[in-house]
Amino acid sequence: MSWFSIFRLGLVQLCIGSSVVIPLSTLNRLMKVELALPATIAGFLIALHYAVQLTRVNWGHLSDKTQNRSQWIIFGMLILGIGGILASVSIPLIESRFGQGIMLALFSYSLIGFGVGAAGTPLLALLASYSSKSQKGFAASITFLMMILGLAVTGITVGIILDPYSHQKLIQITSSLAMITNIISFMSLLNLEKSLQNSSYDPETEAINSNVSFIEGIKKVWMEREARLFTIFIFISMGAFSMQDPILEPFAGEVFGFAVGQSTKLDGFHKIGTLIGIISIVLCLANRLGSERLWLITGCLFSALSLFIISFLGLTFTEPGILNSVVFFFGISNGVFTAGILGTMLHLASRGSGDNKEGTRMGIWGAAQAYATMMAVFFSTLLVDILSLMMNSIPSVYGIVFLTAASFFIASAYLGSIIIKKDAPEPNQNILQSVS
Repeated sequence: MSWFSIFRLGLVQLCIGSSVVIPLSTLNRLMKVELALPATIAGFLIALHYAVQLTRVNWGHLSDKTQNRSQWIIFGMLILGIGGILASVSIPLIESRFGQGIMLALFSYSLIGFGVGAAGTPLLALLASYSSKSQKGFAASITFLMMILGLAVTGITVGIILDPYSHQKLIQITSSLAMITNIISFMSLLNLEKSLQNSSYDPETEAINSNVSFIEGIKKVWMEREARLFTIFIFISMGAFSMQDPILEPFAGEVFGFAVGQSTKLDGFHKIGTLIGIISIVLCLANRLGSERLWLITGCLFSALSLFIISFLGLTFTEPGILNSVVFFFGISNGVFTAGILGTMLHLASRGSGDNKEGTRMGIWGAAQAYATMMAVFFSTLLVDILSLMMNSIPSVYGIVFLTAASFFIASAYLGSIIIKKDAPEPNQNILQSVS
């Protein structure tokens, strides 16, 4: 696969990232602050979108059967765009007709989850099928970086356009974004898969032994101590990583008085920081500065430190501009953590007892990530609502939740130091080979 083809697939990943910014960041702030709804409602909707994504295996199976992954990616982007538009329409409907608005929100967030799964899973399968071994790690990093870029650029751009806020402007922006992302995705995929199938390169087939059932394969991987502990690590660390997602914008609005556009830009600063963190670590690994283990633990610890500082800022009512800087640093810390966990995951997937179970390991870890994210976004919003009934200080309420996430990051750093052996071979050779 040429690097231009990988870039084209990365553009689709960028569009997926751009499409979820408003539903997962801006709308939950509108529900909590402007509509004065319990945070649990927004948390449940975001958790629903993750729960629906547990059907990713079905979308992957369909793309395998048809051997036409592009059609499922295009279908997924269409569903994702429709879901995003309907989610925006649900906001004014909730304000005027609560019951109907909530029903529409439930339906639209389900569509968003289906769309992300239907578009994202065949896309990664297409990338895995036609990229060479020396390309896989670096290609995965490129596409992930482009997804973060889509989140960041869209968050900041929408934040600028959205002020002063109105329901009509929200729906217009969401509709335009859906149209643009679908057009870019379609053009990026046009004749791409057909040209790859007709190329001289023979795609790799790393299938598990047909005599081994799906359940038996999972049991064998679970018996591996390293894989089992890493699954627990992913569950705890990704839970900490996701707890702040549904409450950061409402926190900025309720404690610091941020307008809708300002809080949306805050999320954009976080994503830009994440992008810088990932790029920095990729460059460090390419120059043999540190290891995945080092940066993974460092990312966990600095993410915990950032959350401690955010909690302190809320209690001291510091100048709002400082929050932007701290959230930007938090994004960089998250980027360091993300780069570390991606590299470690690719490395550990090829270790163990053999029998070509890399796909099974990645599947188990992907399921752990999905469950952790789903539970974390709901738990954090539920905790905000429960503590709000027990305490009068809103900054203290959010501070406790942020400190809880920080403690999970610290526990993850300790667990990561135990799981990943110091004498493990450096896993960045594929990246170095692909660059050279």
